[in-house]
This record gives sequence, C-alpha cells and structure tokens, in this order.
Amino acid sequence: MVGSVGSSTASSSATSASSAASATLASNFDTFLTLLTTQLKNQDPTSPLDTKDFTNQLVAFSQVEQSINTNKNLEKLISMVTAQTASNNLNFVGKLVDVDNDTVKRAASDSYAYWSYDLPTGATNVKYTITDSTGRVVRTVTSSAKDVTSGRVQVAWDGLDSSGNAMPAGNYKLAVTATDAQGKPLDGVKVYSRGYVESLDTIDGTQYLMVGGQKITPDKVVSVLATSDGSGSGGDGSSDA
Repeated sequence: MVGSVGSSTASSSATSASSAASATLASNFDTFLTLLTTQLKNQDPTSPLDTKDFTNQLVAFSQVEQSINTNKNLEKLISMVTAQTASNNLNFVGKLVDVDNDTVKRAASDSYAYWSYDLPTGATNVKYTITDSTGRVVRTVTSSAKDVTSGRVQVAWDGLDSSGNAMPAGNYKLAVTATDAQGKPLDGVKVYSRGYVESLDTIDGTQYLMVGGQKITPDKVVSVLATSDGSGSGGDGSSDA
C-alpha cells in the first residue's frame, strides 16, 4: 500500500506567500498611481513637481515585481523537483533494502528479524550480539567465517534468546565483531537493518519509507536487493543467529 505522496507543505506555503505579495504589490501600485495622478492634476504650474521622486518609486516597484516573478519561477522549479523525487521514491515500494540502521522492529514474538553487515577480508571468526531496547543482551553467537565470503552478509534471527525463549515484539539491535586468525578485531564491520519497503508516506512535507514497521528517510537506503521469492534473503552470504 502506498501512502500519500504530494508536494511539500513548505512549497505550498511559499506559493501562497508569493501570491499574497503579488496582490499587495498590485494594490500599492494602484494607490501610488492614484496619488501621483492627483498630485499632477493639482500641481502649481509655476512650481511643477520634481519627477525624480516618483521616477525612483516606479523603478522600485519594477524591481520588487521582478523579485516576485523570480520567486514564482523558483517555486515552480521546487515543485517540479519535489514531484520528481516523489516519483523516484515510489520505486522503493515493494523492494528489499538495506538501511543505515542497526536496529530492527519485530512486530510479533514469532517473527524473524533480518540484518546485514559487511564482512572484512581476513576475518576468521564473527561474534553476533543482539540486545533489546533496554540494552540487555538477549543472544550471543560466535561462528567461524571460513565458509562466508567477504562482503555483504545477511543475518537472520529467529527471535529466541540464548536459553531458547521467544522474545517479545519490539526493537532489537545487532552488533557484529570480526576477528582475524590472531584474534585481533578487524575494522570495517558495518551493520544494516534489512526489510521490505511497505509504503511511501509524506508527513509534514517530508517523505518517509516504511521498512519493517520503521519510518526512515529515503537517503538512509544503502542498497536495493533483487529477490526471487518472498523471503528476507537477498541472495548473498547468510548467517543464522
């Protein structure tokens, strides 16, 4: 289901402001012309009005009008860019994505949670640590990395803690530590949450993707994965926790 998609509130407000400015300028200009005409009709022939002042005012009106027209053109451009961005973001809906966020939201106690991470070259062992929203460790797994190629790796968690108990719905965070043959921690391990984009919504002028029940901005998407089935797997290396 695709949520509401539209131009930003800020753009609409700016358009209204320009329209109001145009109306005010037109009203002021009409008043200026009325006063100028009245002055010209009632001027003393022996001491005619100095045209310098009202000429300067005419120039000022012209400059303001040009500024308003420029703002209108900018608003049209912003509206076009906003519409194009909305169209591009719609392409995310239904896709499996990796998000720059190490926390996933489990909607039910029997649901799986998916992450991915970048396994650095030279890793021989990997430690997975899953914590709940309070920071309490609920599951720790250490495994060999010899059968996993370096690069993006998927982690699927069955929702059980270290004692085999089903954990309740909620937010859970994954931390991954990779070590080499000498037990030295390796840099370059980055964890992402993985899930399907459920909808695109516009809230207060900002667009959000709903991924696994979480609201994220499109710029947080780091990769889009091709899938051949309805599972959470993206076809890369995988590991179960």
